[in-house]
Amino acid sequence: MTPQEIANLCETKQNQLLHKYFGNLVHEAAIERPETIGEYTKDLPLKIEAEYRAFLEELWKEYAPEELKGTPLVLEEQKLRKFMTDDDREMIEPAYKEATEITLWERITKSNHEDVTYYKGLLQEYTRDLLMVMRQDFLEEITSKHIKNKAFEED
Repeated sequence: MTPQEIANLCETKQNQLLHKYFGNLVHEAAIERPETIGEYTKDLPLKIEAEYRAFLEELWKEYAPEELKGTPLVLEEQKLRKFMTDDDREMIEPAYKEATEITLWERITKSNHEDVTYYKGLLQEYTRDLLMVMRQDFLEEITSKHIKNKAFEED
């Protein structure tokens, strides 16, 4: 399989996971207008990350470069997640609080769906960024074309 085919496969899986867990948030916000977050907990991105990582590990077993066959997949997602997504992650906590705390006014006017929609959108954006970072890291490993970044080396 060519590197481009592997990249396409990774991107397809990423999109499938986002659709599986987030569906069509625009439709949900416009039609259903949920007043609670439901299954969209703050740890959802980590659950999706674990599922994507398992997928990448299977690809690694099959398509790792010859010199790395039989070695475990090493992704730097902990450093990368922190480096790439700190701002997004910080915004999730206050949005979560707003979405889960329904004021008396919001109960009367049934307007908490606005907070819920905003929170879900942030969660989806954070998850998309996280999966994209993982995909890039994986593709660097599989093609042995590593990008040097001083920000990662300082830690």
